Amino acid sequence: MSPRSPRRKAKRLRTRRRHTWRRFPPLYLMDTTGLAYRSKDRLLRFRRGKEVRRVRGHARLLALMRWDRERRLLWPWGGVVGEGYAPDPRLGGEVLRRFPPSGGWLLADAGFDGKEVWGVLGEAGVRPVIRLRGGGEAREEARVRAREGWDPEVYRFRGVVEGVFGGMKTRLGGGYLWERKPWTAMARALLELIAYGLRVLLSLLPPPPGYKAIY
Repeated sequence: MSPRSPRRKAKRLRTRRRHTWRRFPPLYLMDTTGLAYRSKDRLLRFRRGKEVRRVRGHARLLALMRWDRERRLLWPWGGVVGEGYAPDPRLGGEVLRRFPPSGGWLLADAGFDGKEVWGVLGEAGVRPVIRLRGGGEAREEARVRAREGWDPEVYRFRGVVEGVFGGMKTRLGGGYLWERKPWTAMARALLELIAYGLRVLLSLLPPPPGYKAIY
């Protein structure tokens, strides 16, 4: 087989990734999703632009997950909920203050490129793997450090957290909450994340004798 053959290249890539993952510290993934609820139409301002549109109310859920790659599990590390169109940097800074990661790397998309997130990460000793917005020059120390430590092979695993939201919304019948008030909808969204965490923990326990696993 030629050294340049696709099979040989794929084998070398798998070997390199296997050795690379051995030196990786814990990975934390952070992302948000919207869960609609049964309110009447409310006036909410879109983040982009100044036009006010009439849209259906929804709660903004942020999940901070720790990825156990060996067991192929996503452990809920923390979460916060905000109102519709709550800015990702504000929610990200809040969850990092309440549930600071214990070292490791934090993966997040460009929506979390904000001073609220960078300010907390500077104190937590966490290496950020966060995509920066825009193509301009990074001047702040935290953003410069993020650009220098950028690793595309690590960042591509950020999408794993989408499986958490997909599973929650599937069990919710499309992510539609039956609550009518904003605060009850936000509480329900946070309870759904807690329920997901309990489901992960139960999956590690063997079923009682004579019963099949239902989770």
